[in-house]
Amino acid sequence: MYLTGGQFKGQKIEVPKNVKPTLSKVRESVFNILSQYEFKNNTFLDMFSGSAIIGLEALSRGYRVKELEINPKTAKIIKSNYEKLKLKADLTICNSLNYKTQEKYDIVYLDPPWEMDYKNIIKKAYELVSSNGIIIVEFDTTKNINIKEILNEINLDLEIIKDKKYARVGLIFLKAKAQFSSDKTS
Repeated sequence: MYLTGGQFKGQKIEVPKNVKPTLSKVRESVFNILSQYEFKNNTFLDMFSGSAIIGLEALSRGYRVKELEINPKTAKIIKSNYEKLKLKADLTICNSLNYKTQEKYDIVYLDPPWEMDYKNIIKKAYELVSSNGIIIVEFDTTKNINIKEILNEINLDLEIIKDKKYARVGLIFLKAKAQFSSDKTS
């Protein structure tokens, strides 16, 4: 796979066999949408890194990126992908649902294995996102995953600000309700 934008556009990265990397048209769309917002610290957390393609796209576009990955073999490939770009990955090998930090991130990207429970994943992302941040949820549109229903069940102060579909890939952008009304977009 190749990076689609920013300073590392066109650079090839290795994709582990056990992951489903985010498609290039989806990655481009994510960053086109994010370009409409201003963030205080430009921090990006990829909670389920896999190949790290989305994190590397963010890094290429000027974000400070934190990668979380549970699989040590996959983590080695992530490190290798960063090294190809002469960078050092900010990577923690862990179950992202147990990740502890005081830091809050402007963008929290969620692309878990699609059979996982999105309720717990979104709750954890809500703990990690900054007050003016955005949570992006990637999911399989052919599975019975209803993000609106999940948001009602977990009762967090989040609302959907964008909802996009690309064949079987869905993207939902979530933001705190109080912050949404006062944001400026271009």
